[in-house]
Amino acid sequence: MTAVMTVRVISLASSSVHGNAYLVAWGPTAVLIDCGVPLRRLEKNLCELGIDPRHIAAVFVTHEHGDHIRALQLKHPFPQRHGIKVFGPKLFWYAAQGIACLGSELRCNLEAGVAVSVGMLKVEAFSKSHDAIAPLGFRVTAPDGTSAAIVTDLGEVTPDVMRGAFNSDYLVWESNHDYQLELASGRPYSLIKRVLGRFGHLSNDQAGQALSSLVTERTKGVMLAHLSLDCNTPELAVRTVAPYLRRSRFAGLLTVAHASDVTILADEEIGTKEA
Repeated sequence: MTAVMTVRVISLASSSVHGNAYLVAWGPTAVLIDCGVPLRRLEKNLCELGIDPRHIAAVFVTHEHGDHIRALQLKHPFPQRHGIKVFGPKLFWYAAQGIACLGSELRCNLEAGVAVSVGMLKVEAFSKSHDAIAPLGFRVTAPDGTSAAIVTDLGEVTPDVMRGAFNSDYLVWESNHDYQLELASGRPYSLIKRVLGRFGHLSNDQAGQALSSLVTERTKGVMLAHLSLDCNTPELAVRTVAPYLRRSRFAGLLTVAHASDVTILADEEIGTKEA
């Protein structure tokens, strides 16, 4: 009998307001990219997806901002409750606030340019541009070569990001704001300048331009993520990005991560059962 494995790429939430957490799984091995969702909701969402939190193999953190590590900033952090190792660069452990209750036995260093095997998955870290200490993007690869790249909170698309995300089967990708809406938002100028800067966030057009160079015939799905609640909408993001992908002859699924709820990019069985 050939085991049927399942590729799963799922956003649990994708928002600076509601938090960020992304699940990538292959068969029995599941990892989280970030755990910025409130604890009870994180555990509830995992259970509704049929995943016992105790079976999460590892958490990989992209950077120290609270909307990415909220479930670490607790008296009883999510990984501590379930015995899950947390991977991040050495500087992250110095920069992150409020994670003193996470035991040292669960803290693991992972620097840009390094890969680690967790269960059946390989996770590669690469540097990205954001106003944080040593921020990372991640590419998760299954034994059959299926890969998913998770890249949000990105101010500009650097060569490291292009190399890390190129030719992935699935892409979870920053499409934070509409440029004109951001300019007209009435936000403080310092915030607008930060968002539009090279250490801020990608606009819809910047996302489309980058994705047009990243997708290949192999790419099955793209999820636009980390949309601004004030300066973007799912409809506007798709309407802006879709023409760029069409010009690249992308024929896969284009979807948008819900700000506060579960969104599935991939949940497919690989292999067939034989008697």
